[in-house]
Amino acid sequence: TPGRCQEPRKMKAVLAVLLAVVLCAEQADSLWCFTCENQRSNWSCLKATKCSNADKHCLTTVGHAGIGMWTAGQRITKKCSPTCPQFNINLGIASYSTTCCESSLCNLIGKPACKPGPQ
Repeated sequence: TPGRCQEPRKMKAVLAVLLAVVLCAEQADSLWCFTCENQRSNWSCLKATKCSNADKHCLTTVGHAGIGMWTAGQRITKKCSPTCPQFNINLGIASYSTTCCESSLCNLIGKPACKPGPQ
């Protein structure tokens, strides 16, 4: 539906290919997450990283800023994490959200923050 945050369907195909490669190369009990730092696009967040034994979650954070039709864009960070600090905030001109999941490469898309503004 219009107004909701969406990611391209191509990301699902990328996930399937990367998941197959990782599962064939490593033990199934090792957690793998997509990782990136402060990127503008999810396409820049396709690096698969093997997490440490202490990490139990793949964490995705997404922030948006803008007013009305003007948008400053979004910033995405993905990483391995031992904890799951989930939270969402929408201040009208900026929004920020974190989501986490517990299976390998589960943070391909995550749950991005919707653009700031009335909900």
